[in-house]
Amino acid sequence: MIDSVAPGANSKRVGVRVVSSLVFLLFVFASVQTAWAVKPEKKFKGDIIISTERFPSRFKSDNEFVRHMKKVNTKTLTAQGDESWEFEYMAFLPKPVSTLKAAVTYYDITVKGSQKYIETFAFYPSDRSDKILAGHAELSASKFSPDRKYLMVFSLGYGQKPLASTKFVLRRKGEKKAQDSGVVDFE
Repeated sequence: MIDSVAPGANSKRVGVRVVSSLVFLLFVFASVQTAWAVKPEKKFKGDIIISTERFPSRFKSDNEFVRHMKKVNTKTLTAQGDESWEFEYMAFLPKPVSTLKAAVTYYDITVKGSQKYIETFAFYPSDRSDKILAGHAELSASKFSPDRKYLMVFSLGYGQKPLASTKFVLRRKGEKKAQDSGVVDFE
């Protein structure tokens, strides 16, 4: 008996095999990419991300989390007029915080090679096992100045080993309101 194959049938089978193989490869690639996804706490370990926008309370995936942090991270904060500088920050620690009281310390590092202490704020983590901690900061013009570079350090206390840090510059838009000196010039 002779098998008769309709013209073009072999090419259809080859096409189906190629499409099936491509679908399989895409599935495998997507699975591997998900397995290779970098956890935010590893990607940003030891860093503090600062943003002028509030951070979302949730992310659909670790990849979305990482993308968002890269997008909003800023190294320059700008205040209007004589307003203070306000921002959100997220510290990515190399290990769990292990305490319910930590510290955020600021240094002026404008002069290369020097580190002038400015101020320390207490930070109260809600859980000792957290490795990612978020907060809000407001830097007043009485202690911080525009056109200066600062180092922000997250540690278990002032003078302790830094667990995370970042550097940023403060800028000001518009004129700062003149303060009344009390001196009258009659010339």
